[in-house]
Amino acid sequence: MGFRGDNGAARRDPAASTELHRARFGAYFPRVFAFAHSLTADETAAKEAAIEAFSRALGGRTDTSEEEFAVQLFTEVRDRCRRIRPAENSSDELNSRERELLALVFDARLNGEAIRKLMQTTEQAISATLLGALRKVRAGVSPATADSSLRIA
Repeated sequence: MGFRGDNGAARRDPAASTELHRARFGAYFPRVFAFAHSLTADETAAKEAAIEAFSRALGGRTDTSEEEFAVQLFTEVRDRCRRIRPAENSSDELNSRERELLALVFDARLNGEAIRKLMQTTEQAISATLLGALRKVRAGVSPATADSSLRIA
């Protein structure tokens, strides 16, 4: 995200730390909220999980890299969402790991390395899970539904 140069200054200067926190909150909140909402399907629960995760992640060290911060933040929000509202079985046939991976890729927009660290698995396992999930989604969506969804977006 481009905050690497600010990390050293943030350790020494409270104003720089506050600015770094503001920048990180602004850059990550939409993605964190979208990820939390995908996991909870509840707007209020997603906001609460996002705010709690930010509070914990921003309350820690300011000298972390952006990737370390993102992994910590999304791990926090995932864990909070699991406690708030465990994933329910829905008619789309995705298991919780597939649903989480799709949310990390499409809602959180994390890179492969961050997802690998967050999910504590290999790139090959992520690729296999992602392909399987996308096949399930593709098989479960009719052309008419996909077409109407694209018009809405």
